[in-house]
Amino acid sequence: MGVSRAMETLNRQMLLMAQARQAATFDPERLTIVIHDDEETVRSRRAAFHRVESALGLLDNMKLPKVYSGLNREELYLHGLERAAAITNDMLDYGHRHFEFLNERYQLSNATPFGLHFLMFRKTIELQGTPEQQAYWLPLIDKMQINGAYAQTELAHGSHVRGIETTATFDPETDEFVINSPTLTSTKYWPGAIGLSCSHAVVMARLITQGKDYGIHPFVVQFRSLEDFSPMPGVELGDIGIKMSYNGTCNGYARFNNVRIPRDGLLMAHAQVLRDGTYVRSASKDVAYSKLAYATMLYNRAVITRAASFSLAQALTIAARYSTVREQGQGMNASSNNEVTLVTYKSQHYRLLTLISQAYAILFASKDLDQHCRTLIQQQKDGNHSRLPFTHALCCGMKAWSTTLACAGVEEARRMCGGHGYVATSGLPEILAAVSATVTFEGENYVLWQQLVRYLLQRVDALYAGKKIEPDLDYIARGFPTYFVSGSPSRCTASGTQLLEPDTLLAIFRHRSLRLLAAAHNRFTQAMRRDQMSMADAWNKHMMEILHAGRAYVDYVALSSFLDRIALVEPSLKPVLTRLAALFALTTITNPNASGGLSFVEDGHLSLDQLDTMREHVDDLLAQLCPDIIALTDSWDFTDASLCSALGAKDGNVYERLMAWTRQLPVNQHAQEQGGMLVEPWEQEIKPMLRARL
Repeated sequence: MGVSRAMETLNRQMLLMAQARQAATFDPERLTIVIHDDEETVRSRRAAFHRVESALGLLDNMKLPKVYSGLNREELYLHGLERAAAITNDMLDYGHRHFEFLNERYQLSNATPFGLHFLMFRKTIELQGTPEQQAYWLPLIDKMQINGAYAQTELAHGSHVRGIETTATFDPETDEFVINSPTLTSTKYWPGAIGLSCSHAVVMARLITQGKDYGIHPFVVQFRSLEDFSPMPGVELGDIGIKMSYNGTCNGYARFNNVRIPRDGLLMAHAQVLRDGTYVRSASKDVAYSKLAYATMLYNRAVITRAASFSLAQALTIAARYSTVREQGQGMNASSNNEVTLVTYKSQHYRLLTLISQAYAILFASKDLDQHCRTLIQQQKDGNHSRLPFTHALCCGMKAWSTTLACAGVEEARRMCGGHGYVATSGLPEILAAVSATVTFEGENYVLWQQLVRYLLQRVDALYAGKKIEPDLDYIARGFPTYFVSGSPSRCTASGTQLLEPDTLLAIFRHRSLRLLAAAHNRFTQAMRRDQMSMADAWNKHMMEILHAGRAYVDYVALSSFLDRIALVEPSLKPVLTRLAALFALTTITNPNASGGLSFVEDGHLSLDQLDTMREHVDDLLAQLCPDIIALTDSWDFTDASLCSALGAKDGNVYERLMAWTRQLPVNQHAQEQGGMLVEPWEQEIKPMLRARL
């Protein structure tokens, strides 16, 4: 195919990018609609991003983004406020929710000073407030007449929520709760926006009334005056300083000294304190209040799972575009004078496509997880809490799995860009730093893996007791006689192209999940029964096997979600997504660096010949998918401003943009103003050092 006249005006890198787009086997616009759910949402999102980026002066992608202009701590915060105001005003003015969970840079919305207002403050009041409390607070929230936050994490307690020390003691004489930080370690430390930005917060504290501690409950506490924004009496507030990322918001600390709030400051949908101080729990006796009260955290784990897919996809979009235009070396043809692009190398497109398959796997799994959460919330409104244990466990596992994959994948994407990936203006260090935070947000991952497997082992115990378990775990129930009772699972007999079939791949993942869960259950229970160990000691002794069982369960669920979603898409997208799902499955099995990959083969379920065949299939899939690398990343529909990357702009004009941004750096601008040097460093440090040795 000849080069079009329009391409004749492009530089070398832009030409390579244009050619890569022409090679696609599908229309990325159709996949964009799948990613963002429908055509109207895609149109509305694009309009919102354009308005926000225009308001922030980000439409000229040759202009150095303000965030790279050497801002100090306070300036970073002010810039974050500017961004937060732009996206919040756009949502309020145009009546959409596109930035409710992820901001204009696709970070979790708590990366901005107004982000927790809708994400957690509103959601907590919606889920845990009475109709009267909702009627009072929600209009104030929706009109942005207050700015709310969510204060749970303390200096010494994060994932271990039951250890929270902040107290809310009821005073019947004044009909008030008195909020206190009784120890240094009870200081609320880390919550977003509480340092400088929020007027109110939901504060998780120990409810004490009539001398009895009833555990952790949510309270709405005013932090700052709405007149002059000064801290309320008894409230000490501050920012915790520079972090790896999220510096556009004010993660802060809060200490309380006899802060009084009215009795209805307690969110009372599920528990009340009467005027005389009597504690009354809701009628939901079948569900522990402590779990019900954490519905907001459960919901946010689903949000984090979705965010992980976008973080990984952003990094891969940058790496894919850079790999498409970066020419380096002669490849295997050493006699050639022409360099080849990075994506030509098998190692590069293996890394790219493997991670792209993971990004899509996380995305599709997150869509199913969202549906589980929506179903739970709707049922809870009707007083039905039966799905809470399963949904809680699934959210734990999905959050841990997705953020672990995303964090490792973003770092790999950064490495794929060589030295240029190390510089801040590549955008990759910020994406890496931001996604790293999600590993500990809303529960540290190793803690969450354990919560998932604790639930799974309880369900196995139920099967041993002859009880039925949730339909969501039907594959465990069906596999129970073989894997848990007889312990003699069959070997995989598939060969050739059968090892590419969705049913075969799903069966392999199912086998691994059941085998590891059975092994974990067997060793854990034997340690208690035969070795007379306590439950805690038995758990700790076999923790690594327990963690592997959790990972295998989520791998199976994720592959199942991937395949189910493919069945729903239009015919033109099925071939590329089917290949991508197969690549996800096969590289999870055969990649020597994959977490738990050995567990697919250690029991002999798969033979060496089958592994060899799988590797051949991987090679074939890479060849088939390589022309679609740019289309698969374009489909996420990231704007240049949202990537904030000199390497990853859509036009491929890498070198001109990188140099333009570099020349605009304040340090270089300042040096140019002084004749190409910085006078003060020369006079104070460099000249004395050099002349001292003359």
